[in-house]
Order: sequence, then structure tokens, then C-alpha cells
Amino acid sequence: MKIIIQTNKIKCDIGKCKNTARYSIAPDGVSPSQYVNLCEACAEDIYSSIGKYLVPKSPKNMLARAVKRGEK
Repeated sequence: MKIIIQTNKIKCDIGKCKNTARYSIAPDGVSPSQYVNLCEACAEDIYSSIGKYLVPKSPKNMLARAVKRGEK
């Protein structure tokens, strides 16, 4: 999947939004007609909303790994 910065004038795909799309989400192996097109405001709203559910895991503590290996 990739994000394309849109240069064409395409309407945002979100409900009642009438803005011009700035981004297109392009899954692998689909035609451009199946891309999801988002304006900047809708993309920011989705990004902040999904952040409440998908939180990246923090890397393991480097010090704890060093102690585990016997280093100090």
C-alpha cells in the first residue's frame, strides 16, 4: 500500500466533504478508480482518530537488553 500526493482535481471520498483530495491511498494491485481519495482535513481527522486505537509498541529498553546479555 502506498500514499500518493494527488495533483489532479479529485473530490474527497468522505461523506459530505466537498473539498479537493490531496492524498490517494493506493493498495497494491488495484486500479486507480479504487483508490481512496482524501482531502487534507479528512486525512488529519482519520489519522488522529485511528491513533486512539492503533498505538505502536515501544522498543524494548536497550539497558534491559544489555543487562540480559551480561553487559553493563
